[in-house]
Amino acid sequence: MKRIAFPLIALLFVLVSGCKKDDAGSGTDPFGGGGGGGGGVTFQVTVVRDQQNQPFFQFTPSTPVTVTQVTATLQGAQPNVLNGDGTTVYSAQNPFVIGPVTGLAAGQQWSFVIQGKIGNAQGAAYNVTTNFVVP
Repeated sequence: MKRIAFPLIALLFVLVSGCKKDDAGSGTDPFGGGGGGGGGVTFQVTVVRDQQNQPFFQFTPSTPVTVTQVTATLQGAQPNVLNGDGTTVYSAQNPFVIGPVTGLAAGQQWSFVIQGKIGNAQGAAYNVTTNFVVP
């Protein structure tokens, strides 16, 4: 699985440091879809685990896209902006992940605003809001 590196990823997870850790969820139950202005792009969000059993958010786009920015918000907390490279193309066969997520707990309500271009770096812009409840 390919991982995308976001320079501010650590800030996202500081938000949830006070939450209890819940490793019971399989992370295969996505909630939410896309929002307006997405150019027909939607994202399926799941929680996946690496070989050390650390959780990551995985984003599977409905069509190939690049990612320039992800704004992640845990309900009741300040949003965090994560920057993508804007050139790597992600698809259903090549989703992107962010993490590891510390303090992830069942029932947490997350909102992700994902921005980028459809197809490649020269494609049409999209701006999609996807909501996710941790199973």
